[in-house]
Amino acid sequence: MNTALLILGHVLTALIAGVLGGAAMEGVLLAVGGASGRRVDMILALGSLITRTRENAYRVGLVIHAISAVGFALVYTMALVALGYTRLPNSMMLGLGFGVLHGLVVSLMIVWIVADQHPLEEFKEADLAIGLSHLAGHAAYGLVVGLVVGLSPGV
Repeated sequence: MNTALLILGHVLTALIAGVLGGAAMEGVLLAVGGASGRRVDMILALGSLITRTRENAYRVGLVIHAISAVGFALVYTMALVALGYTRLPNSMMLGLGFGVLHGLVVSLMIVWIVADQHPLEEFKEADLAIGLSHLAGHAAYGLVVGLVVGLSPGV
């Protein structure tokens, strides 16, 4: 197969996986937040961390989150390809594992570092429930990325 087509297939797979994985993460965060009675708005929190205000924070957060979702999907996809786990169910299980590890790092950063430094008062309190919701969101992200890679004919 032509190398350019192979790379294009990986990039397109990562693009689709990133968008769907990011949507899955947001869905889990909304579901967990709704079940707990607390709104977990990662996009607003991320955007306001950059803008230092609520104004335009959602738009900035959405752009950063979308770019990050696709970028990490590319990393996950390349890792799955390099390790030879591009077929179901192995791709889903390894994607889930990547998501859990990624979620652990992000959750610990949110609870231990980011909350203390956040400019908006509503995001200064990040407890174990917030950390666990982000862990669950990242696990869903990894699972969906693994699913897309496993279903992709171009990988």
